[in-house]
Order: sequence, then structure tokens, then C-alpha cells
Amino acid sequence: MLADRKYPLTLAALFGLYVVAGKLGLSLAFVHASASPVWPPTGIALAALLTLGYRVWPAIFAGAFVVNISTAGSVATSLGIAAGNTLEGLLAAFFVDRYANGTRAFDRSQDVFKFAGFAALLSSTVSATIGVASLALGGYAAWGDFDQIWLTWWLGDASGALIFAPLLVLWVRDWRSPLSRGRLLEVTALWCTTTLIGLAVFGEGLSHFGLMTLPLTFLCTPPLVWAAVRFRQREAAMLVAILSGIAIWETLRGFGPFASATANEALLLLQIFMGTVSVMVISAGALVEERRRAEQEHEELLVRAQAARAEAEAANRAKDEFVAMLGHELRNPLAAIISAVSVLDRIGQQDDVAVRARGAIRHQITHLGRLVDDLLDIAHVTSGDIVLTCEPLNLATSVQRSVSNLASTGRFERHIIDVRAEPVWANADLSRLNQVVANLLTNAIKYTSPGGMIRVRVGGEQDQAVIGVADTGIGIPPNLLPHMFDLPVQGERRLNRAQGGLGVGLTLVRRLVELHGGRVEAFSEGPGRGSEFVVRLPRIPPAKAIDSQSVLRVVGNVSSAR
Repeated sequence: MLADRKYPLTLAALFGLYVVAGKLGLSLAFVHASASPVWPPTGIALAALLTLGYRVWPAIFAGAFVVNISTAGSVATSLGIAAGNTLEGLLAAFFVDRYANGTRAFDRSQDVFKFAGFAALLSSTVSATIGVASLALGGYAAWGDFDQIWLTWWLGDASGALIFAPLLVLWVRDWRSPLSRGRLLEVTALWCTTTLIGLAVFGEGLSHFGLMTLPLTFLCTPPLVWAAVRFRQREAAMLVAILSGIAIWETLRGFGPFASATANEALLLLQIFMGTVSVMVISAGALVEERRRAEQEHEELLVRAQAARAEAEAANRAKDEFVAMLGHELRNPLAAIISAVSVLDRIGQQDDVAVRARGAIRHQITHLGRLVDDLLDIAHVTSGDIVLTCEPLNLATSVQRSVSNLASTGRFERHIIDVRAEPVWANADLSRLNQVVANLLTNAIKYTSPGGMIRVRVGGEQDQAVIGVADTGIGIPPNLLPHMFDLPVQGERRLNRAQGGLGVGLTLVRRLVELHGGRVEAFSEGPGRGSEFVVRLPRIPPAKAIDSQSVLRVVGNVSSAR
């Protein structure tokens, strides 16, 4: 809104501009003194209402009244015409504000066409209808000439809205954006080119070459498109207005491609052409601006994404460092506690309660130590600190050894362990491979009830060496299967911590297997149906001769067999 002290000055300035433009427009009236095919006041009124607000309507009404009362007609007809012109501007401004983004109507091509439809084609019918009807009712125009006067009035208002409203809105809106010095020479060349082409196409320049009768108006569009692509839309709108002025002047002198018709018809054809060119150029500029904004937004998004990635990487490094520090710090109290338990074994009470208590402490300390080791290993894998020492390994031998080592700790006392291994070779780190197998077996023991079976198989499938660990335990819900190797995932049985563990063992398995160039998959038919984890590593030819006969070995509470 305008400040109150500036409001009268604004109304006065708008009134004066409207009157001058109106008198110039009516100087080109041919079918009737109050109907001109060139009517800049429509564009002035619309631009004022869009940029200054609806409060300036009195200046438009007063300007239209003075222009008409000083030209032809009575007070009554001039009031009717002024009311029609004012209502036309208010309706156009309302529709553009509501449906075409207001003063930003020229930022998008779809809004440019909405502006043309509402401001030029629709709203201008209001002024033409009210104005011609006022003249006819007042006896200043014949009803028989109603259609000719109405068409001239409507096209004049429409072209005024298409040519002058964008020019004024863009300059008022973007006047703070000066041209860079590096483009001043290009701007000068563009303006000179447009002026020369306008004089050549619409003037008498082509008559010297016998080209006056050829439809060469298309020659006007290249410099306008040049302006729309290389510069802001305000420069393109200015060139359209300059070209329109040149074309009107030369057409009135009897030159140009439209001069063969009567003066009024020639100006109507010219205004239709220039209005179409204005819409085309402004929409082309809108497309270019949309492209520039999209590229700028893409660059900003890229910068933000890079910053977010750097922040996430920094946070991840900080997390890994914290986990590593935490693991090292936890080792010290754990070592002290286990030492204290060993001392209690030697000097403490030997009754069953004390022995079971110390056994529980020792078991939990061992469990805590394993968790700390897993956390440290995950931190090392994530940070890239783990370096594999790979060598050709017979997976059958390695897996059997891992199972035997775990069986010696008594972990399999309450389960049936079935191992079926065939000789198959892979390039692997022995200690890390043992860690993978131990974690899979520990996971199977943890989620399999006493008396359940755990099956371990080793074999080859085409170019892959396969290690499988299956159990008859609680199974895995289908919705958790894709996330079993993600660190945060915990199933229902894990959430209550009845089985113990943080769920980092499977995550570590996946990381270690991926470091070997392989992959690990989880399978389950659902809760209560057991589960299977399958590790696949790149297979290599045997490093030495070995008996290829299948090996069967059962460890646990089932007799061994071969």
C-alpha cells in the first residue's frame, strides 16, 4: 500500500500519464473519435493497478473521463466510458492477481498466456461493450456501426494490455537490477539491430529493392528472441514497444506490409501482429527464466547435498571414533573384573551358590567382551582400518575347524550340530573367515531352542564357494528379512533382549563378507520356521591336490560319522 502522503502525488502522476497517452491514442481514431486501434492507456491502467494496488482507480477514472470529454461526447457518455475503462482495469488486475501470479505473471510461460487471456482478450470486452453502448445510447454513434467500432475498441485495448502492461510492470518490478558493464555493447548492438530491422520491414527501405509486397514481418522476431534469451524480459518488452512505435509511424506514412489496407484496418492488423509478437517474446523469456531458476535451484540443492554429505561423513567419523574409544575404555574394567573373579575362585567360598554366581559373572564378562570386540570391528570396517590378509583356503577345513573350536567351549551342549562340508577353495583371510562363521553359529545358537538342530554346509555352486548356516529356531518375519544385516534392526525376540546381544554380529558378517568380494543372504519361511544364512565368496581353483570325496562330520550330542 502507498503511504498516505504519497497517495495524492501518485494519483496526480497516473492521471497525467493516462491523459497524455489517451490523447495520443485518440489522435489515431478513424472509425470514431472515441475508438482507436492504438490504446496505450489500457496497459498503463493495468500496470498501475498491479504494482500500486487497487487504490489508484480514481486516477484511471478521472483520466478516462477527461480524455473523452475533451475529445467527443457528453458528460454522460464520458462517465460511461470512464466507468468501462476503470472496470476493465480492475477486472484484469483481479484475474491476473488471482490466476496468473500478479506482478510475477511473466516469470512462467503458463502465467504469460493466462495474462494474455484474462487481461487482453476477456477484460477488454467490458470496456468496449460499455463504451460503445454509451456512445450509441447518447446518440454519438450509429447502432449500425456498433460492430466496427466495438472491434476497433476491443483490439486497441487488447494490444495496449499486451504491449505496454508487461513493459511497465517489468520495469517497475525489476528497476533495481542494472545491466552488467560487459553487456552494454551487446545491448547497444541489439537496440540498433532492432531499430534498423523495424525501419527496413515497416519503412520504405525495402521498396528500393522491390520487396515491399513480400511478407517479411518475420524478420522482426530474431532480435526480439535474442533479447529474451540473452537479457531480462524487461529489455525484450522495451524492444517490442520500440518496434511497435516504428511500425505504427511507418504504417501511417503508407509503408510496410499492412499499408495496403485502410488506415484503421492497417493499424488493427499491425496491433494484432505486435500483440502476438509480444506474447511470444515474453513467454520465450519466461521459459529462459524458468530454465535459469531451475539450474540455480539445482546448484543450490547440489551445494546443500554436498554440505549435508560432508556433515554426515563427519558425524559418522565421530561416531566411529567414539565407538572405538568406548571399546578400548571398556576393555580395562572388564579385564579387572575377570581378574577379580579368578582371585575369588582361589580364595572364595566353594559352595554351589558361590560357584554358580562366579560362573555367571564369568559368562557375562565373556559375553561383554565379545560385544566390545564386535563394536570395535564394525568401527574398524566402517573407517576402512581393517586390511585383509588373504590366502587360498579350503573352506571345508576352515569351517570344520571353526565349528570344533566353538564346540570346545560347550556352546553346543544343548543343540544338535550337523556339518556337511565339501572341499571348495576361496581367497580369504582365515581369522576373519572364522569370525564370520563364529558369528553365524552364535546367532543360530542364540535363537534356537534347546534340542533344536543347526546345520552347516560348505560346497561349490558354479563360480561361487558357499557356506550355509541353517537352524530350526524362531525364524524371521518377512518384513525384517531385507534388513537383517542393518545395524539398528532388532526383531521382537531381540527387543526384549532375552537372548542378549546388540545385533551387531550380523552387520559385522556382512561387512567382512563384502570386504572379501562376496555377499551374504538371509532366508526364512516365517516365524517359528527357522532361518538360514548363506555366504557366497568368489571360488578359486584348488591350491593343492586334495581328496574330493565329500566329508560328513557331526558334532554335538549326535555320534560322529565319516
